Amino acid sequence: MKFIKNEQLETILPDWKGNPFDGNEFQYIDKAFKPDFRKIFKWQFFGEKPQKKEKKQDKWKPTVLQDISYLNRKDDFIVWLGHAAFLIQINGIRIITDPVFYNLAVLPRFVKLPFDISQLKDVDYVLLSHDHRDHCDKKSISRLFKYNQAQVLTSLKMSDVIKKWVGGNPIQEAGWYQQYHTKKNVEIFYLPSRHWCRRGLLDFNRRLWGSFIIRTKDITIYFGGDSATGKHFKEIGELFPSIDLAIIGIGAYKPPIIMQDVHTSPSEALEAFQQLGAKKMIPMHYGTYDLSDEPASEPYRFIQQCFEEKDKRENLLLLDAGETYQF
Repeated sequence: MKFIKNEQLETILPDWKGNPFDGNEFQYIDKAFKPDFRKIFKWQFFGEKPQKKEKKQDKWKPTVLQDISYLNRKDDFIVWLGHAAFLIQINGIRIITDPVFYNLAVLPRFVKLPFDISQLKDVDYVLLSHDHRDHCDKKSISRLFKYNQAQVLTSLKMSDVIKKWVGGNPIQEAGWYQQYHTKKNVEIFYLPSRHWCRRGLLDFNRRLWGSFIIRTKDITIYFGGDSATGKHFKEIGELFPSIDLAIIGIGAYKPPIIMQDVHTSPSEALEAFQQLGAKKMIPMHYGTYDLSDEPASEPYRFIQQCFEEKDKRENLLLLDAGETYQF
């Protein structure tokens, strides 16, 4: 077993040797798991689906706002673009997270992008949390880089997937607990999550998965990528003790036997938010693609219920697609 990281980047956790890598796959720090295709096959074709009727009747979709004036704004803001894609502008730096804007194979997209990609200009950094196709899409990335000269900030070994898509633009790969080289008015760090990677049948965990912190002197933003529950949320909160805004997934959690090792449910997302010690939370990873068994509106309804039960409703920011939140 060897431990790898980007030796050109600073490591912020003392004595961190790097991510364990056996020469073929990245290894888990604890509670190793591997998706079982027999379970997945059984779930898809023979498994009981107790909410099947409810899901079929649930036609809810996130509202999509058509005002795109934020594309020309100069102040600080964040806009949800559906699923895990956010446009973040902070200290004059324009950032896109996990840009996936179109239908995916057999998965239609229910949240239509309110503008054409050609209208999205002046992007400085594209953050890619991991290689799954609902977070890393060839068509979306290729079109984005057709109109932007940006840097990609991503994980170890991701160049193997995206190098040909980005038109020669720089790619920085980081291991966990590493800080990217960025413009001096913003700091960006790559941090742990509990997830996995695979794009084909034979490339399990060939690339690393993780989350991000975006920080300026005035604000700290956590972008969680995909993650199940784990001790990393508390650890990140301790490393970055003043997180203003946490962006955490709340969808694709049923059935638990398939999803509990890779995603957070609404109640688990609230726990993660509390462990991070963040001030406010923006939910993501729901309502855009049909990835699991829960009805479309259930994550949206349950996350509100969870925060209300803890008397924290004012800490929850539920954005419509295309809605601007100003820091």
